[in-house]
Order: sequence, then structure tokens, then C-alpha cells
Amino acid sequence: MTKFLLFVFMFLPFFGTSQEFDNFPPPDTNTGIYCNASTTWNGSAWSNGEPDANKDVIFNANYTCITGTFNACSIFVLDGAHINFNQGSNAIVTHSVNVAENAQLVFESSSNLIQIEETENTGNIIIKRKSSKIVKDDYTLWSSPVSGEQTLVDFSPETLQNHFYTFSTNNNIYNNLVNPQATVFTKAKGYLIRTPETHPIVPTAWEAQFEGTPNTGDINIHLVYANQDLNYNAVGNPYPSPISIKAFIEANSDVIDGTVWLWRKTQDAAKSSYVTVTKLGYQSNDIVNINNPNDPYYAHPDGIINTGQGFMVRSKNTQELVFNNAMRLPVNEAVFFRPKNDEQPEENLTSRLWINVTGTGVFSQTLIGYTPQGSLQYDNGFDGLAVMDGGVTLYTVTNTKRFAIQARPEFNDTDVVPLGFKTQTAGTYQIALDHMDGLFLSGQHIYLKDKTDNTIHNLNEGNYTFTTNAGTFENRFEIVYTETLGTNLPAAPLQETIIYTNNNQVKVHSTQEIMSIALYDISGRLIYSQNNINAFEFSSSYLNITKQIVIAKTILSNKQIVTKNIVIQ
Repeated sequence: MTKFLLFVFMFLPFFGTSQEFDNFPPPDTNTGIYCNASTTWNGSAWSNGEPDANKDVIFNANYTCITGTFNACSIFVLDGAHINFNQGSNAIVTHSVNVAENAQLVFESSSNLIQIEETENTGNIIIKRKSSKIVKDDYTLWSSPVSGEQTLVDFSPETLQNHFYTFSTNNNIYNNLVNPQATVFTKAKGYLIRTPETHPIVPTAWEAQFEGTPNTGDINIHLVYANQDLNYNAVGNPYPSPISIKAFIEANSDVIDGTVWLWRKTQDAAKSSYVTVTKLGYQSNDIVNINNPNDPYYAHPDGIINTGQGFMVRSKNTQELVFNNAMRLPVNEAVFFRPKNDEQPEENLTSRLWINVTGTGVFSQTLIGYTPQGSLQYDNGFDGLAVMDGGVTLYTVTNTKRFAIQARPEFNDTDVVPLGFKTQTAGTYQIALDHMDGLFLSGQHIYLKDKTDNTIHNLNEGNYTFTTNAGTFENRFEIVYTETLGTNLPAAPLQETIIYTNNNQVKVHSTQEIMSIALYDISGRLIYSQNNINAFEFSSSYLNITKQIVIAKTILSNKQIVTKNIVIQ
């Protein structure tokens, strides 16, 4: 990377004594870089008019940028000056940022520093950035926007030292960092860090503070590629400004699958640790986002990865991941996600729908999009692979892959989209339409087909409730766009009987009438029975037993006997 050094000596009339700029780099007469003019802040006025992109900006006294955009050719903060960029402000600098040793330059959360050229910076700045709303003992995947001597423990001194982690691609797991008090942030690397011990037990954003020389220009980080499955890498935004997800994916399409996985999790094993983002859009992982989705695409139509934010990518080889200044965006977000607005993705022919599945304390979402850039095969940059963690997972299915986000070709109402569903717990769940855009806002209905009994439910009119055993089901549900089943005779309904426990009751759902049920302990002793049920659903009375295996024997109207071992908690 080419490094440029500024001719500092050309500003001697504005600096005063030479000691005030001893901490800046010496002039390099080989660079050929000069700004056309300069203006100095003396505490009450500018010496040569307001700053702009053609002037070096020299701060010789305290200054606060309240809001809006502040342009400069280069910035110099002199000894003793304290400069603060408040929330919602942007400093856009053509060349370099230079801060004297005893000066201070601070960028509050939701303010940004964006640089155009790759000119080298000198001196330290402070970058503040808030996490998502998290509770004590939650984690955040961080990445530093500055370089210097700040260690991980300096960054979060109240985090217990055994709760700093780096990701091992070879083992596909987060490992404790052995010596976080001596570990300095690596550019563009992601570090998983638990909250400080004093963090509240109610959801609260934690404000991080990075201190060092601001990163700028081309930044590369080596990717680890273990094999076809073990190739995830924890990386991060290396700049003191958000970056465009679209630009990042396109710049790295040869070295990664075009998907970004953003860490967004509170301590809840029932929900996935990640949300999935591609150029097509964003898939949530949290029920709180149903009516207020914290979608990075709503901050900018290209999507953003915020300042300080780490994320996961999936490597295709052992080449280097690339970041550059062209990816940087002046988007002012105080935390890693923000509320919804009505931004559309780049392709105005795109039509998307988001489908949720919910149950008791669990949530999952899948995104289906129709676009000229899509196909029925894997579309790198548009399709996003599903992360199969959490209590439930809803996804679309192809012959070889499971997608949290799937781009399909231009819309046709004869399309059929197979849905996969995985759950760790038997019970009752709801599938619902979260939101939609494009042609789906113009009257095109969205139906869910349940092949268990060939039910077709209009999701535009409300949720679909179903009962299921624990397991993975990839041949039960489909998204279709017409109620017509076709001229062929419908397939015979799948015969299914589901038996599970909830609140010390045994529940049964079946496509055949339930005639009777008997419960036995593991020694064969009868502990409960009910005859003459004659219904498709049954719920026992409260069973005064806990923490044991029960054998449930159900007889159906077709004389079929269904036996299942269940656990009473």
C-alpha cells in the first residue's frame, strides 16, 4: 500500500512555534501532495473561511461539530486542542488526520470519519460505538477501527479475562484468548467479548471506546480455509465509519461465499446467534423484530456493517479478504442495528417476502426474493446459507443446500418454494407473513401448503398454526401463490400422530381420530389412561410426576397403535 506524508512545514505561519507539530511526521518531498489552502480555528473563528474539501483544517483550540457533514482536505489537531464530533456528524477528509500527542479528537457514537485517499494518519483518536441492546453476560463480536497499543482488556477492563474469544476456523468454535491483557486488536479481525461484569441485567447498549490511529486505505486479512465445511472466519469492519455490504461482497466474491453473518444474540439458546445478510436483504433472528425489524438495509439500500462491528464470512480459499475506502458510507447509526424505513434494494424489479415461525420463546425467519439476478441454483452474493442453531429454524430447501435467504428468478405465480423446518421440541407453532415488498404489495397473495393434510392457508389473512414432533422436516411445507391444486388428483394426506408434553400434560394431535391413550412408566406400570376420546386432538389432565420417561400408547380409529417415549420435565 502506498503511503503519503504531508508537507507539514508549509503551515508554519498557522502553527506558531515548532514544538506544536513535533509529533507530526517529517515532510517528504517525494509525495507531491499539497492542499490548495488552509484555515485555522482559534476558538471563536476560522482564519480563512469555513472548512471545505480543498482546505487543510487546523484546530488550535477546542471545537465541537454538532451535526451534519464537515469536509476537509486534511485535519491537524494541535497540542492542547480538544475536538469533538457529536452524534449524527460526519468528517469527510480527502487525505490525512493528524493529532498531536497532547490533543484529543473524539468521534461519538453515530458520528463517522471517512477518508477518500490512502494517506497515512498520525496520532491517536477516540472512536465511541454502542453495541446492540444486550444484558449482563451477553457477548458482542467487535472489530477495532483504529490501530495502536490498545489491548482487549484495555478496551473492556471489566470483562472477566477468561471471556475474550477468537474464532478457530479449523475447529469451528470460539476459543478463549490466552492472554487478552497483552493482545492488541488485529486490523479487520473479529473478537467475541462478553459484557463487563457491571453491565445491567436489563437490555442496555454498551458503549465501547476505541483509542488509536484511525485505519484507512486498503486493508487485507488472510482467510483460513480448512475444508468444505470448516471455513468460517471471524472478521470485522476495520474503519471508523460504516461500510457497504453490497460493495464488500462484490469486492470479495472470488474469496468468500457472498453472505455476511452478523452476531446479534442475547443469552438465549432458543434463538440463533446470527442474522444472515446478502445483497438481496436481511433475515432476522429475533421475535422482537417482527414489528420493528432492525435491518441494516433500512439504514442504507446497500446495507451496512457498522463501525466496530465484527461478523462472519465463509472462505472459498486461502486468499485475503479485501477492504478499501470505496466501501465506506456516511451513515449515522448509534448502535449496530436500527429501525425500519422503506428503502428498497438496488434492483427495482426485486420482490421479497419474509416468513416467520414462532413458538413458546422461539423464533426463526426466512427471506424469499424474486429478482432478475436470481436462479434456482446457488447465487453467490444473493443467497445466504441457513445457520442451523437455535430452538427452531425455518429455511428454504434445494437439492443440496438450505437457505436463510434465497434469490429466485423473476416471479411467476406457478412457482413452488419448499420450506424446511427444524425444531428441538415437539409442540405447537405458528407460521406467519412478517412483511413484503415489490409486487406482493399489489395484491399477490402468499399461501402456505401443509402436505400433511393438503391444507392451503392464505398467509395474507393470518397465521397458520400447526403441531409437530421434534426433528427436521423438509417435505411438509411449501410456499405457493395460487389456491388451485391443479387437475391431478391430490396426493393422499400424510398420516401423522404427534405426542408431546407441555406443563406436565401429555398432548396428542393426529390426522386420524384418537380413540384412547395409556401412559406407562419404564417398569410397565400404568400411571394414566383415557378411553372414548373420539377426537383429533387430546390433552391429558395435569400429571403429578416429574423428570421421568413415560411410554405413551395411543390407539387410533383405523386401529393403528402409536407408541412413543416422552419425557415429563
